[in-house]
Amino acid sequence: MIVDGEYTFPAPRQTVWTLLQDPDVLVKAMPGAKHLTSTGDGAYEGVIRIGVGPVTAAEWSLTVLLSDRTPPESYTMQVDSKGTLGFTRGNAKVELLDEAGSTRMRYRADLQVGGKVAGVGQRLLDQVAKMMTKQGLEALSREMKTRLAEDQEAAPA
Repeated sequence: MIVDGEYTFPAPRQTVWTLLQDPDVLVKAMPGAKHLTSTGDGAYEGVIRIGVGPVTAAEWSLTVLLSDRTPPESYTMQVDSKGTLGFTRGNAKVELLDEAGSTRMRYRADLQVGGKVAGVGQRLLDQVAKMMTKQGLEALSREMKTRLAEDQEAAPA
């Protein structure tokens, strides 16, 4: 399953890059995420809770690895999650582009889903993947706005 698109963040590219490396920010951007911990340079582990259609929500272990990083321009993300209902794994290429007063993110992910959760059908999985991506990017944008506002308040006048 391919999930791709673009999203514009109201922040400079370096700020977006920095926040995309912060597990405290990433956990807020992942729908269903319970926690995410850095386990090394660009490596994270955590737990998410996912349900799809008639498949009841369950906890899944999650591993994320960021590689091929070119700050603040691009990186590759490898995601692997496992639970009693199945698994997801995939790779995503993320690019950050300077825009006037903002940053445009381009992403393309190739995901595989297996186990009981895959039994709900490709069409439903595609819809859920797009919905979760949109929710995650909007949550990430809200967190960026909050952090930028906090930074402005903390800056000396």
